[in-house]
Amino acid sequence: MLRYEYMPSDFHPLFLFLGEGPDLAALARLLRRFAENPMPTAVAERIPGATSRDALVLTPADDGFGMRDLGGRFAWKLTPWQAERIAERIEILSERDIKSGSEILELGSEGEIPVRVSRGEFTDDFLVTRR
Repeated sequence: MLRYEYMPSDFHPLFLFLGEGPDLAALARLLRRFAENPMPTAVAERIPGATSRDALVLTPADDGFGMRDLGGRFAWKLTPWQAERIAERIEILSERDIKSGSEILELGSEGEIPVRVSRGEFTDDFLVTRR
């Protein structure tokens, strides 16, 4: 099950995605579909079984790139090219022989929230029952 949530912090906030290989592969496929047809896309509606307390929408962007807090709901503002590159990095984590690891995804846009995609580094209940 793909889990994702905003992790607030005064100094180093981040948006965290957790899952196993198939979960991360589903996220990468969603990003590739978004790259082919960039339109607002609610992540929870497109990945069956995904769970979060935070609403997240992939959003086409021409400025203000990256993960953005829109007052309690989140927009991951990406160009098609950016979505493709991020999907490539996530696909590496989803490969069968990878047991654990993570990627920090940042686009270098002022004010963006860093995104961490993690496999095998947290228990299955993290972001579900432990918070």
